[in-house]
Amino acid sequence: MEERSSQLVRLVEALAPAIGHHSTLAPTVKVLRAEHSVKADPVFQPPCISLVIQGRAILSSNVNAHMIDRDHFFLASVPAPFELETSASPAVPLLTIDVEFETPLALEIASALGPRDSSYPKTNALCCTSGRSDQGIKELAARIVTALHDPAACRILMPGLIRELHFHLLNNDEGLAVLAGMNGVGTRSKVLKTTDKLLKPAEASVSIDAIAASTGLSLSSYHSHFKALFGCTPLEYQKAARLHEARSLLRSTSLSIAAIGRAVGYTGLSQFSREFRRHFGHTAREESGSKNIDGPSIAGALPSMSD
Repeated sequence: MEERSSQLVRLVEALAPAIGHHSTLAPTVKVLRAEHSVKADPVFQPPCISLVIQGRAILSSNVNAHMIDRDHFFLASVPAPFELETSASPAVPLLTIDVEFETPLALEIASALGPRDSSYPKTNALCCTSGRSDQGIKELAARIVTALHDPAACRILMPGLIRELHFHLLNNDEGLAVLAGMNGVGTRSKVLKTTDKLLKPAEASVSIDAIAASTGLSLSSYHSHFKALFGCTPLEYQKAARLHEARSLLRSTSLSIAAIGRAVGYTGLSQFSREFRRHFGHTAREESGSKNIDGPSIAGALPSMSD
């Protein structure tokens, strides 16, 4: 068993020979290699399934914490803010396989499974969950990694492997709550569905009062349920999303800091700089100088809100 695990690590290292996120032959699968431990790093996790091949990560919010290692998976059905802690070193890098969570596929699986128990054990389990990776999930992860090394196998087999992964994770105790949220079960599910409005492009007019009204809840009730799900208010969620979008632009483009601030919705450079430093603990200028460094995100940057 240990020899098989070591072989899997070598296969993943070949897919990620350097620090950072690496695209693969499968468009919705990325591989991460990190060689430095981090603590309390703010991240805005995109919808994803994360499988750790080596190392450990903990995603924490004010309402829950998720440990991800060889024996535990992580699943997020919507973008969510967390603080990230990782265990990694050059000798033993953190290696993860990150699969984009496909909502249409998940809804298809939910429909095929039929009515399920709508109860959920954790307040934020509707948007993200974690659980034990049984032998079936571990073997599936190994098959995914193996297919990523073979163009023909990746092209022919990967859609089925990704479908199987979604099924395994949704058809268990942890996944039932996510299915309940996607199927619109309960008040918090209605609140969960408002995240797409909060993530609209910065130039779009977004009124949190109007979003709350669309759920049929009072503003105070909407805020209360939203905070129970994400550990932050709707405004804090929206601000975190925009600051992380700015961070991604600072790392990947040559735009000026002022232009990036405007692009994500800030009208003044001073406010953008102040809130960026408060959120990340360093300045936007320092971030701009850190292009291509070992970033903290497990599953990659949040897709551009302008997409």
